[in-house]
Amino acid sequence: MSPIPTISLGGSASHINIGRIAFGCMGMTWCDPSLRTPDQQAFETIKAAVDSGSNLLNSSAFYGPQSDPYANLALLRRFYEAYPEYKDKTVLSIKGGCNVEKYREIGMGGLQPDASVEVLEADLRGIREQLGTDHGGKEIDVYEMARRDSKVPMKQIMYNMLSLSSETYTDAEGKQQKGKGLFKHISLSEVGLDSIKEATSVAPVAFVELEVSPWELEAFNQGIVEYCSSAKIPILAYSPTGKGMLTGTIKSLDDLPENDIRRHMDRLQSENLAKNLELANEFKTLAAQHNPQVTPTQLGLAWLIASSDVLVPLPGTSKASRAKENAESANIDLGQETKKKLDDKVKQFKVAGGRYNENARKHMALWG
Repeated sequence: MSPIPTISLGGSASHINIGRIAFGCMGMTWCDPSLRTPDQQAFETIKAAVDSGSNLLNSSAFYGPQSDPYANLALLRRFYEAYPEYKDKTVLSIKGGCNVEKYREIGMGGLQPDASVEVLEADLRGIREQLGTDHGGKEIDVYEMARRDSKVPMKQIMYNMLSLSSETYTDAEGKQQKGKGLFKHISLSEVGLDSIKEATSVAPVAFVELEVSPWELEAFNQGIVEYCSSAKIPILAYSPTGKGMLTGTIKSLDDLPENDIRRHMDRLQSENLAKNLELANEFKTLAAQHNPQVTPTQLGLAWLIASSDVLVPLPGTSKASRAKENAESANIDLGQETKKKLDDKVKQFKVAGGRYNENARKHMALWG
């Protein structure tokens, strides 16, 4: 396999290169405990991803069930303990910015963003404890609030995060300050264009994490992709397969585990799903026609990469073979004809249903 293309992170992380396909760890643990990916299978999958060039691993302080919020971090600690040589091979990105204990107490309703220094510091110290960072474990390379705290101005959020980072920075009063060193670099998640501009007026960021897929193009529509391209800020595109619609494994809600969060998403409800799978079928047809033949998922990931010089798809899987396939997508040459066909199909398609569901959209601070 040829090395996959890379991209430099932004801001203070500009010396770090990551593969144009990243790796999402969420699905291995954010599920019913009985469905959790066994350690050795998870380890082999992570190694396959990294060895194939997907060296950015994306995790979170709450990628576990309510009874075990830190499950994903605990998995990664065990991985790095078993394979310590991968600490230097990987860039570890962690989402947080919520009170994990509230999630443990009341479930999803407790995952409200809180940008106060006190909560952010407690969150980071909890993450470090889970990773064993202070005892030779993996450092937090990149930290981001999973959602923007609308109660706090964006500039203040940045100053709060800088005060906890490893960076030397100029505070709001123009004084040089040194952060507490709890993590290395700042990124943003689920933010709108104005928030990105406001944040980067304080300090540059490593990347922005947003949902981008053939079914979710708001990052293009809002001008975020164009702005980030001009500012050399990578965009980690999460849910790049449309919550799994490109994979061919979802034909109805019955194909999802009983406690799968996707069961509550508008776009996967019966009539909406049937409509949205029409676009997946277009990718399936063109994938079969491609020379050499590729999977619909690979075609979708390659299309995202070809759609902007800063998009980095962030798929997840629990299978080593799929991790390799996903990484290989970065080397697929779509050609002008296939790219145009896909552009036209996506542009003309009318997506059925919104992101998540109405109740979730009210509380999740999307495009904050």
